[in-house]
Order: sequence, then structure tokens, then C-alpha cells
Amino acid sequence: MAILKTVPYMFANLNWKDVEEIKEDSRFVLLLPVGSTESHGPHAPLSTDISISLEVCLKAAERLQKLHYRAYVLPPLSYAVTECARKFPGTISISPDVDKGLIVDVCLSLVADGMDKICLFNSHFEPVHVTCIYDAIQHVEEKTGAKVLFTDITRKRYSSRLTDVFQMGQSHADKYETSIMMAIDPSLVNEERRKSLPYLPINLVEKIFNEGLDDFQAFGMPEAYCGNPAEASVEEGEKILKLLSDFVVEDVQGFVKDKRVNTRRGLYGRER
Repeated sequence: MAILKTVPYMFANLNWKDVEEIKEDSRFVLLLPVGSTESHGPHAPLSTDISISLEVCLKAAERLQKLHYRAYVLPPLSYAVTECARKFPGTISISPDVDKGLIVDVCLSLVADGMDKICLFNSHFEPVHVTCIYDAIQHVEEKTGAKVLFTDITRKRYSSRLTDVFQMGQSHADKYETSIMMAIDPSLVNEERRKSLPYLPINLVEKIFNEGLDDFQAFGMPEAYCGNPAEASVEEGEKILKLLSDFVVEDVQGFVKDKRVNTRRGLYGRER
């Protein structure tokens, strides 16, 4: 399991004495990977979203530690509202209240213990879920006064630097996500199926916000993917992972320096 990797920046691999010592450091920061367990085409694993978030956080933590930050990756949150994929086997969806509450409780527990530098990174873009993240952050900030950072890559400042297919809204088990998974662990991608998949030029943003749909099959995604995963590559995935970890590193550096947080919601976090 990825969570048990023996790397020096996994929070759950510390003991309480370690935590007691390092939490007083002004450069101590915790990265929280957020994702889902849901169908990602006939070729990519159910763990796609959370695997991406975890890998981005691990890479960011490694780089931050080299920059003399005390950065650690929290155990990932692998469940979310995943109603768009509800008709496909293996998808596990939780209610919005539980989704929001899980994030709230984790953050409140950390803040109560004096660990108030928390950065969330999410790779599951179902709008209700992203809204849950923003609502959870707002709740924590209003209750404690702490500021919680969220590197929301659907915000233009991030998305404009990502690949064209991400900006086109083709970001579910597509070339973008499949390339990242191939870079993380190619054994998790069914290559025979991936190479045989036809291109499905479906804009998820348009389907969700303009047509009001909330079901992948209704979107015209009968196998729970869109875009062109057949064109995915390890090289593309490595480039995207580097860019995503850049976003987190940049945000954390500014956050730790002056604690300013921009809470303007990104595209998928629109008010319901």
C-alpha cells in the first residue's frame, strides 16, 4: 500500500514523540491528499484520483523538505461524493454531509493539536465534492481562525498552465489522468484496453453546468471515460506530476511565509 511507503515524509509513519517535536517548527506543514474510489474507464484503476493526489503530495513533500520545510503527507482521504459514476461497479460514494464532515473533523483535530498549517490537494472534480471541500475549509476557518490552504487546480491560475485536454474539460480517465497513472504505476493500467479505446470528445464542464447532467452514461460516456486515453504516455504523466507538485510547493511557500490564503472558488467549486 502506498500509504505505508518507508519515506521520511509520511506523517503516519512518525511516532508521537516525533510529532511533539516537529509541530513547533514554523516550517512544519501537512499535505492532505483528497480523492475518490470510483470507476475510471475499463483501463484505469478505481484508485486513480487518490493515487494522483497522494503522488503529487509525496513529490511536493520531498521537494519541500529539500527546501528545509518540515513537510509531511497525511493519510489520504479516499472516499467522496461520486454520484456521476454511480452506475459503474466498484464506485463508492458517500453523502455530501459525510464528505464535508470527514475533512472538517480531520482538520479540526489537527488544529486542536497545534498543527494549523494544512494544505489540501484534490484530484476528484465532481462539483458537489469540490464544494464540500470549500465548505469544510470555511467551517474550519470560522470555528478556529486557522487558515487552510487548498491547491484547487480548477482555478484558472493553475488550469491555464495544464495540458489542453484538461482545459477542454476532458479530465476523467482521459489522456491526462491515464498518463499520470502510467507514470505512477503502469501495472495498474490495462494497456490492451487503453490502446483500443476510441476518442470521445466530451466536455464535462459543459455537460455538468450547461446541460445539468450528473451521470456519466447520460454524458455519453458508456465506459466511464472521455477524451483520448489511447494517446496517454508515461512521459506526459511525468511532466504533469512535476507541474502539479510545482503548484503545491509554490502555494505552501507563500502560505508558510505569510499565511495569506486566496479562498476564491474554482470552476468546479461553484456555489450550489
